[in-house]
Amino acid sequence: MRTLQPLGTETGVEHSWDVTVAPALDATAADRTFGTDEPQRPASGAQPPASGLSAALLSRVTGFYDSGLRSAQFLWCDEGRWAWCRLELRSASQGVVALDIRPLTGPPSGLTAREIDIISLVALGLSNREISSRLGTSIRTVTTQVERLLKKLGQDSRSGLSALAVDRDLIRLPIPGGVEHRSGIRVLDIERHSATATGVATPVPRRSRPARRDTVRIGTIAVGGAFAADGRETAQGAELAVRDINALRGEYGRALEHVVVQIDPLDEDSVREGLARLVEADVDAITSSYASAISQGVFDFAADFGRTFLHTNTWTRSVEAVREDPRRLGHVFQTCPSETAYQSALLAFLRSHPASGLSSGPSSRTGPPRLAVVELDGFGCAITDDTFEARVRQVGWTVTSAQRVGLTVDRVDELIEGALSDRPDVVVVSHLNVETAAELQNAITRHSPAQLTYHIYTPSVPGFAQRIAKGGEVIWSTVTGRPDDPLGRRFSDAYAREFGTAPGRSQASAAYDQVRMLHSAFSVTGSFRPEAVDRYLRESAYRGVNGTYLFASPGQSVTGYPYDSVDQSLSQPTLTYRLSGRGQEILPVG
Repeated sequence: MRTLQPLGTETGVEHSWDVTVAPALDATAADRTFGTDEPQRPASGAQPPASGLSAALLSRVTGFYDSGLRSAQFLWCDEGRWAWCRLELRSASQGVVALDIRPLTGPPSGLTAREIDIISLVALGLSNREISSRLGTSIRTVTTQVERLLKKLGQDSRSGLSALAVDRDLIRLPIPGGVEHRSGIRVLDIERHSATATGVATPVPRRSRPARRDTVRIGTIAVGGAFAADGRETAQGAELAVRDINALRGEYGRALEHVVVQIDPLDEDSVREGLARLVEADVDAITSSYASAISQGVFDFAADFGRTFLHTNTWTRSVEAVREDPRRLGHVFQTCPSETAYQSALLAFLRSHPASGLSSGPSSRTGPPRLAVVELDGFGCAITDDTFEARVRQVGWTVTSAQRVGLTVDRVDELIEGALSDRPDVVVVSHLNVETAAELQNAITRHSPAQLTYHIYTPSVPGFAQRIAKGGEVIWSTVTGRPDDPLGRRFSDAYAREFGTAPGRSQASAAYDQVRMLHSAFSVTGSFRPEAVDRYLRESAYRGVNGTYLFASPGQSVTGYPYDSVDQSLSQPTLTYRLSGRGQEILPVG
């Protein structure tokens, strides 16, 4: 018996081309090149060759190239044949555009062809009268159809209908009547530019293959070089998630494939080669730690690759970039709170410290207790800003020095002597590199054996504790950490069984959560389209080992409890630990 696919579903085949857009030859040049007896090359648009692509579709590729966009996806209908089309600029200098087509069995989302036309024209900003004129029907009919669409799609207004059309790629091309003016909607800008495009689009088949396979292929970026210890945590945490998912999935569950690339974020060649391997592997989504904070190339790749990208880059600047440019960066999600939570956690610790206020410090010195800071300049590690000293004074402390350093530090002892010169009660060290952070800690211990030190994040890496000498008390915090609850203990036990060593306190479980969260998105949506996966992540909450992941803000960053959010059930706890010879214990700070 033949099984009919539901209307609007993907047919299971994907076709891909590399389309080269070249300037059109004018008539005079064509005469000189080919001679008057030769068939003339089209002056614009496309050659309708044996590629199977229509001239109409290729003109949209040319319009996309002229629009200056880097990527776009839209719904295409040509002579009753429906498909999802994705365009990506591969090379601006050579005019190469990647075109991927996934045929559909009909209009998607349970809509009719006429409803797709109407929602497209509503998104264009047309009134019912203008829509009726374009479709050759009465205003009453259009009004009824718009009202039916609002109810069917659960929207209260035309603006809501327009936003939904953009978000779900329901604007179809060619749009009835075309687009005359700039709209601000990238799909419509493609249509507008295609009307005036003069280039010639020449397609070369890249591949035809089963569309997006049944297995989900996850790429994981593990940092190497000076950060290799953390990269190992990331790779193994993600690997454990893949193993667990593939072991638990039922007969119809989607299996995971895993592609791990290690890159040294300080080496441009390493970054370029690693990212190229992810492209070659055609991964469906990417997980990462903080490579995107150290290497601008990784962040630019995340923006332009067009697939869902999850990272634990705590840099506030990255969150702001997503908020300011959601069209380009809408598939980038920060699966931890930003660095501002580090400052809040430190202030909470200072407030609870016995020396807080105007009481005397440990050395019986009068006046407020003192704080010295040594921090990595940028990369999501800086805790000082224009408000830092004022906020420290509000909790009864004073800042004696704040020194920013690079990824490597020369004359460590001289640096620490300066930080300790005013006899601070607490020295804050914030540095991503485990070796450098341990070197700074050991210098502090050499010069002031009983010194209380407060670290940002780095003691979460297992190798840190083994690198430091026995000395004063070490306190540290992380915005994404493994708590000592049943989920945390279960993960820790499974990790130790799999890899023969205990996990660190941050990246292993964070990477585990990223993969599990992505698998949920792919499984629930039943789609490989990045836009569908992104939408699920925005609209859903996921409870993982490190806490709850909710991307409700425009910057698509998780909030931290209790400093960003008072709702512990919808955020990740910012945890503060004490490191001692007995191990690590969570402190009740906040």
